[in-house]
Amino acid sequence: MNEKELDKDLDQEIEPREMNPTEYRLLTLLFNFFRFPEGLTLSSLRKIMEGFYDNENKDSDRRKLSRDIEELGALGFHIKYYPQKNGKDFVYVLTKDPLAKTLQFTEEELREISALLLKGYSDSPKYELYTAARKIFAGDLEYFPELNESSEDAQEEFGEAAFQILEALKNQTPIRIKYYKTFPEDSYMKEADPIRLIRKGGQDHYLLAYDREEKTKKRFVLPKILSVELLQGDLLYQSRGAKKETEEDRVIHAGLFPVHEPKNVEWTCKEEGLVKAKLFLTGIKYTDDKNKLSFQSTNLEGLLPFLWRWPEALETVQPQELQTIFQDSVKQISELYDKV
Repeated sequence: MNEKELDKDLDQEIEPREMNPTEYRLLTLLFNFFRFPEGLTLSSLRKIMEGFYDNENKDSDRRKLSRDIEELGALGFHIKYYPQKNGKDFVYVLTKDPLAKTLQFTEEELREISALLLKGYSDSPKYELYTAARKIFAGDLEYFPELNESSEDAQEEFGEAAFQILEALKNQTPIRIKYYKTFPEDSYMKEADPIRLIRKGGQDHYLLAYDREEKTKKRFVLPKILSVELLQGDLLYQSRGAKKETEEDRVIHAGLFPVHEPKNVEWTCKEEGLVKAKLFLTGIKYTDDKNKLSFQSTNLEGLLPFLWRWPEALETVQPQELQTIFQDSVKQISELYDKV
């Protein structure tokens, strides 16, 4: 654009003009609401805007203020009023831009939202639900794998086997999996009907499936599934009846494996270790009293992984039996390292 065109555009601009008294009053009123975001009463406005609201009849000024508020509202500046405790005056408050509002969630609310997302992901597998749950869970991404931007990267990270399982869950298709328990070279084939994906904490994933040969439900560790083949035909598993899914099927926490009678456990956590402890206990019902977590365990040895990894996260551990089990396990590990 050359200089002449610029001059031409300038000639077409709206000519500035002086504000009339009403416009000046509205602008001054708006600036005062910006200055006092907590709000203003008519009495305070009569003091700081002397000359604008100084009618001997206070009701007349109140009507004028109401008209001015309507004018500002038409311009996009909405002002609400609230009665004062004394009942004699109102406080007028400039409302914030509704588009600029932010939602605030507690940690427990984030955990519940994430759990609902994961349930939806298990019922109808969608990668978007999984990543959304990872992003908001407890507001801490430390416990999740690094997210990739593209779906191709996500598929590579998640593994072809996992995405085949998602496809089978979505289409209700039986599968043949290559699976191992301890060593990959000892893998074996298993035909199963996928039921749902179960997630424990931020890293462990399990496939709940119906073993077609043994005619029972089993939980398979997802990373130990080496390959997946989609099969033809209908599912043998029925979602209703004697073999329907139960809450026990979703129990994947080692601390709840039926090894002994239920025993009461109490962990007093340090502030920085509380979230880690709660994440580890995902799947176990516990009560939370400040920094103390109370729950029952039917396999105290199943709690050892947390004590091994984050012993500094806890101040006290009860019962004494758990302390003894932990001390004995550390001693055994130390002896094994000494032999290496």
